[in-house]
Amino acid sequence: MGKVKNRQNRSKAPDVENGQPSGGSGGTHPALGARIRDLRLGRNLTLADLAASTGISIGTLSQMERDLVSPTVRTLFTLSNALDVSPAWLIDPDHDRERDEPYIVRADQRQPFIHTEGMRKDLIAPPATGRLKAFYLIIEPGGGSGSVPYVHTGEEIGLVISGVLELRIEDGVFVLREGDCFSFPSDKPHSFSNIGTAQCTVFWVNADF
Repeated sequence: MGKVKNRQNRSKAPDVENGQPSGGSGGTHPALGARIRDLRLGRNLTLADLAASTGISIGTLSQMERDLVSPTVRTLFTLSNALDVSPAWLIDPDHDRERDEPYIVRADQRQPFIHTEGMRKDLIAPPATGRLKAFYLIIEPGGGSGSVPYVHTGEEIGLVISGVLELRIEDGVFVLREGDCFSFPSDKPHSFSNIGTAQCTVFWVNADF
């Protein structure tokens, strides 16, 4: 793992702080945008109220509620905190439902957590893990969490399975490749992107203690 100070001539991760075009959603539950709207209305919040508490513009919130754009990782955490629900529930209300195998998640049982134009993040931890959340990330070249760092509670640890990941923690910029591992407190401002020319896959664990 190498620390890099000067970065030039590389594909720039898109700044998707205000969302990416939505690819739509399926399932039996209302779409993500409808859940955001229902939660907001259920808490007697106007778009202006939610915009004031999150720092997200009214226009962007309106687009999210209509599923015209999808929230980024940072935006998802910000919204879930303001609406007093977990990010996992906001994405999939069934994420903690009972399973026949409470300690196992099969490959075809992964729960979509975030799916934007440049990244797919699936929840792969079984419900029995409680506060320990494991994710499988597939990041397209130039994709990632967005240029604005985010923070939350807990700790993080991860392993790069393939590709090249640029991980930014506070003022540090780190380039990780296949087999490299990382760990840091989640309350440190962080963001990440795929700076390679091929897909980057990462096994990522959040421990919320």
